[in-house]
Amino acid sequence: MSTGNTPTRAARHQLWLGLALVLAGGVFLLDNLHFLELRRILPFWPVLLVALGAARLLTAAPGDKGEQIVGGLLLGLGSLMLLRRLGWLHMEWRDFWPLVLIGLGILVMTRQPSRGGPFGQVNRDVHDRQLDVKAVLSGQQFRVQTPDFVGGQVQAVLAGVELDLSQAGFERAVLEVSVVMAGLELRLPPDCRLRVTASSVLGQVEDKTQPLPGASRELELRGSLVLGGITVRH
Repeated sequence: MSTGNTPTRAARHQLWLGLALVLAGGVFLLDNLHFLELRRILPFWPVLLVALGAARLLTAAPGDKGEQIVGGLLLGLGSLMLLRRLGWLHMEWRDFWPLVLIGLGILVMTRQPSRGGPFGQVNRDVHDRQLDVKAVLSGQQFRVQTPDFVGGQVQAVLAGVELDLSQAGFERAVLEVSVVMAGLELRLPPDCRLRVTASSVLGQVEDKTQPLPGASRELELRGSLVLGGITVRH
């Protein structure tokens, strides 16, 4: 479950979020300075979804199902909305929303069952120094028991992940997260404090920890949340 390119993937997520914010700010600035009329280009905003989805598909690592699914959803949704605004697709949302269920059904059927538990669910102990967790349309539970834990990455898309670090040995660990329409629950040792540097878009990190006085250990959360939630407790 170890990985050697965790920072690269997390940096890519941070780059896309930063580019989106810069682009949005630039458009509003040009509108305020009267270099363009926002009301004329606003109807074509689904182009941004198409571009973002295509970019994520092109830059997704081979076998990175989470990134591929997010990219495909953005590309498909943006394309449908753009075609409708151009008048080439005469359909309302109520007409084509079942396509979402069909797509999710295909993903569930083509997804391989996880070993050692019910379909779509993983329950296991982890002894690796570095995590590489990917959860798509599933529920997964992990308990880390390595004495020299350094961190890793967790990617969750339309899924739920429980990660127990209460028995992990570390002084400082960094966890890169990518939570998209999903939930992540972390459990830390009582002598560990939490540091959050992850960016969030309509997401939330709920810190319920109460570290012991003089707690010397630290877990840093990096990465991004989009319509997702993270709960951290002891």
